[in-house]
Amino acid sequence: MKIPIEKNREYIVDILDNGFEGEGIAKIDDFTIFIPNAIKGEKIKILIVKVLSSYAFGKIIEIIVPSEYRVKNDCDTYKRCGGCNLRHIQYKQTLIMKQATVQNLVNKNLKQKVEVQEVLGMDNPYHYRNKAQYPVGLDKNGEPVIRSICQ
Repeated sequence: MKIPIEKNREYIVDILDNGFEGEGIAKIDDFTIFIPNAIKGEKIKILIVKVLSSYAFGKIIEIIVPSEYRVKNDCDTYKRCGGCNLRHIQYKQTLIMKQATVQNLVNKNLKQKVEVQEVLGMDNPYHYRNKAQYPVGLDKNGEPVIRSICQ
């Protein structure tokens, strides 16, 4: 398959779906491109930042037609910390996306399909973190240490 895109070039794409981690998925001549912070239904201008043999990664330069589910970002660090990578999407829509992800994973290899129930949401899904990192290492005396980097 000839790769129809080039690194460091700009393209205008339609976001066809969202992936497992919420990234937008676009295609150019059936070649898949993953774009963080893009939402299904958007038309965006992207810059290709990495090209592999069967897919590529892009980043948003401009949102030409935003999704109806896009919301204003209310956290200055959410793109860097990774604790809430769907913050730019309406909360109710993220629950639908998560249900669809689980549904796809559960039924991927099952002969008898099951229906995943609706995801239970929270009344106030903000001001908490669901990500914690615990680097493990040795201190200057060779003793094991664990340091919390909760966000």
